[in-house]
Amino acid sequence: MVSGMVRPSSTLLGSSRAARRATVRAEAWRATLHLFRKLRHLFATVLSLAMDLVLLCALPFLYLAAAYLVLDLPLRWLSHRNVPTGWPLALFAGAAIICLTGVSRAVQNVPPIAPVRPKFAKAMLGLSWVAALLLVLGDFA
Repeated sequence: MVSGMVRPSSTLLGSSRAARRATVRAEAWRATLHLFRKLRHLFATVLSLAMDLVLLCALPFLYLAAAYLVLDLPLRWLSHRNVPTGWPLALFAGAAIICLTGVSRAVQNVPPIAPVRPKFAKAMLGLSWVAALLLVLGDFA
């Protein structure tokens, strides 16, 4: 009785050393890509958390400084104390954008970035404008 031998079809059964090496290389490459994707996701998450923390801590001070600059720089230019040139104009434009963003968020009743109530955030925005006005009046006195 003569019968044919059934040959295995898997590449990991020891029939081909080259096939095993190729499989190991492919698995190592997949593991490296998976690790790279995980590290990229971790980096993006940490960067996002850091940005949120910076915004949370710095935004009230940015609103105050922007309100002061929006009031102070044009008054300096009108009183001929300073000449409106490159950097002061760019500073004024940035301050105006920050102020318009804060005021538009308050008018639209958008919840604040900081974990506070919207009424408190609006009151603090108004107080920053009052403080900026007092600082400008003190500067020109």
